[in-house]
Amino acid sequence: MMKNICELTKKQTEEFEIFLMPKVRIIGIAKKCTFEDDANGVSPHEKYWDKLFSFRSELMKLPRVIENSMICWTGDSPAGSNYYTYMPGVICPESTSVPDGLDFRDLPSSYAAKGTYGNQENLSDVINYFKKEGFKTCYTDLGWNAKLFLGDEEIQKHFNSPCRWLVPCIK
Repeated sequence: MMKNICELTKKQTEEFEIFLMPKVRIIGIAKKCTFEDDANGVSPHEKYWDKLFSFRSELMKLPRVIENSMICWTGDSPAGSNYYTYMPGVICPESTSVPDGLDFRDLPSSYAAKGTYGNQENLSDVINYFKKEGFKTCYTDLGWNAKLFLGDEEIQKHFNSPCRWLVPCIK
């Protein structure tokens, strides 16, 4: 039986899993970035996290789909574009009210693939695993992916450790 995304907690030990994700609302700090800046090492991602953490009291009041978690969502990148939206934040139930000063993106219900990787080489292992299971990861079709951080320790060192990758997928 397929698990619901809310079952993804620190206790999960599976490296690769497919979850059913309901309609959700990502709430966080959305900033336009360029792939060119990323390649040149000049994307200011850390300051977006700092700004998000300045909303900590508001974030703590929000209902979460995955307890004690935060994500780094990327999307809004039309094919052939050099731009994308980078948004650290939290996954909330659909229609959650958005506090002043924060942004949101609504995501449709879908399967979501979770894989753990620590560098770009491991990412292809994650994608190939889901292909073997009959799923196609479809960042380009559904337009987003996210890094998922579970628990306070992972959230605090979000740039310095291997992470869980979430991406919509189809069977």
